[in-house]
Amino acid sequence: MVTYENRQPQEDINVTQRHPLKSFAIYAVSALVLVVVLVVIMQFAGGFLAKRVPFSVETRVMDAIGIELGDADASPEMKRYLNELAARLIEHMPLPDDMSVIIHYDDEDVFNAFATLGGNLMFYKGLLSTLPHENALAMVMAHEIAHVLHRDPAVGLGGGVASMLVLAGLTGNAGTGPASSVLSSAGVLTGAQFTRRMEISADEAAVSALGGLYGHTAGADALFRAIAEQRQKSGGRGIEDGADVFERFLATHPIDADRIRAIVETSESLGIPTSGETTPLPAAFKSWL
Repeated sequence: MVTYENRQPQEDINVTQRHPLKSFAIYAVSALVLVVVLVVIMQFAGGFLAKRVPFSVETRVMDAIGIELGDADASPEMKRYLNELAARLIEHMPLPDDMSVIIHYDDEDVFNAFATLGGNLMFYKGLLSTLPHENALAMVMAHEIAHVLHRDPAVGLGGGVASMLVLAGLTGNAGTGPASSVLSSAGVLTGAQFTRRMEISADEAAVSALGGLYGHTAGADALFRAIAEQRQKSGGRGIEDGADVFERFLATHPIDADRIRAIVETSESLGIPTSGETTPLPAAFKSWL
């Protein structure tokens, strides 16, 4: 005769022996690694696809959006000079035949210059008024032209949109709560590494262009000294202040002191002299501002 026994399961059968904090740490680290890997993949994928969109599409998009950059009535003399300088630099930068740059100027006291879609370069009085000579201006001009040449505005937009879609899917559209904030921050920091590499590449192209235009790269460092001085006026780090590894990791742009050293290193690697006479700005430059 068969007998049956109804045994009871162990009381702790569904209880892990691992400490809850250890489990949380494993899950948290795994989630962060997943975010970083996905963001890296999407940055590459989005940037890869965006870079293969014809440049003419960028110009059509900007025309369709109708964003007015700069002040159309501000200092035609300044805009003429900036465009002439850009044309001289482009002779030493391999822009494709279908690619061009458009210089915009605004007399607002904003310390900035940037490149955006369609080859549009924006320069503000606040930055130009701090530059001591044409070589420093040529450095920032060539840097922004390099962004256009490398298709960085399109790559940054494509990679950024792809990354944000991934983050939205992982954290939820709301993105609220501690976990979502941490994961989103991890994604943003990962994206910053791509931005920093774009800046380094643009600096290298600018150094090469200055070497071609002037025969040396003397004065190029004045741009980053002006940036550091402006930051210091706002209570930030000066050019001589050190930066730790953590600060370098968080920065979207290379540290100013590193960029100055890189000018010398890039010049030497390309065989470009680092000393020479700087070219003064036009006599009427201040009045054009």
